[in-house]
Amino acid sequence: MKNLLFAVLAVVFAFVPVFLAQQDGTTAPITKVEVLEAGMYKYEGATKGFVTFDHNMHNEALEDDCSSCHEGEPAKIDVSNMSAGHGLCGGCHEQVDDMKACATCHSK
Repeated sequence: MKNLLFAVLAVVFAFVPVFLAQQDGTTAPITKVEVLEAGMYKYEGATKGFVTFDHNMHNEALEDDCSSCHEGEPAKIDVSNMSAGHGLCGGCHEQVDDMKACATCHSK
């Protein structure tokens, strides 16, 4: 019985990397890992490395119009996964010709 259990677990763990490799990453978690200085944030994605976000520059470029990114009263924005991050940033950054060119925003 122990041998059967061991064999089943071995097969399951052998396929975990295959399963993970098939994921498209849209639900991969993103974590704010560092505040570099006031208004500068560094986020780490589970698959494509780091993205640095300059809140001050965005605020200045949008002439203090917080509603461009924040709904209602300014509050934290959900960038907890790749889909949320791309949805938020990609809405304005249409000049990024190829959203699949990850290195445009991400650095390892």
